[in-house]
Amino acid sequence: MESGQPSLEFVCPRCGVSITETIEEVPSYDVLADRESGAQGYAEQSVTCPGCDQKFAVDITNTGACLLADLRNENIHVSVIDDPINAPEDSWEVEAYQRENLPTDPAKIFKFATYDIGHIAAEMEGRGLIDALNRMLLVQYFSAIEAYLSDRLIRLVLDDPRAMSALVKGNKEWVADKIGVVELASNPNAFRDWVHTRLRELMYHNFVKIDHYYRSTLGSTIFPDEATKKTLMEFVPVRHDCVHRYGRDHNGRERSMSKPDLDRLGEALERMVAHIEAAFARRVEAG
Repeated sequence: MESGQPSLEFVCPRCGVSITETIEEVPSYDVLADRESGAQGYAEQSVTCPGCDQKFAVDITNTGACLLADLRNENIHVSVIDDPINAPEDSWEVEAYQRENLPTDPAKIFKFATYDIGHIAAEMEGRGLIDALNRMLLVQYFSAIEAYLSDRLIRLVLDDPRAMSALVKGNKEWVADKIGVVELASNPNAFRDWVHTRLRELMYHNFVKIDHYYRSTLGSTIFPDEATKKTLMEFVPVRHDCVHRYGRDHNGRERSMSKPDLDRLGEALERMVAHIEAAFARRVEAG
């Protein structure tokens, strides 16, 4: 093995021999991916112990900050030597900035983000390309509500240990996830940061799934009533087509979007935010 080469290092659980093996393939990291889970690269490498000829499967993950390696089906720590991925040293790196700059009033940010949408739609009504503009404004509405739902949920969970505990205990998707002992020992906030990262990875326009998260943490649904829920669910596939299909459905037909449609969506979103804020206020008041 050449010095300075990225390598795997662990102790054979069968015979106790120290194993050092050069990493054959450094997985890539996609900086253009929409979600962290889609950005991380993965590789698998087979390693043979020189002492007992036992073969081991090692899973390697590029997190964008470093390489992590795990010995499959074994509770054995695998170290990465000469990691070629440079961990950010800047104290203002993205995750730290987001943790330290969560808005204290997500509802106010939502109002600011949506304030001009109705005015723009009214001003442009009757002019050419109004459908195209309205589809853009619909995406803006969803961007605003996703930011609100994310910020309100993360703020609640990070500020209230009871909410965090309830969320983790009731989340079946996280049952098999683990936090390394070394990370826990070196970072007193490792668990809190781990939960924060998981919450940032969610797609907040998936209202049904996000509703489960809010039920666990806030003790309330995000939907003020069934009529509002029905309206919002009606616009979810429209949003998908506007974002992913240039405003056309799966048959290639252009989505029509009028100002009354936008008004109906905006009013439903405002009812959702008001409902969540009321539930949040009741929780704060109850202590």
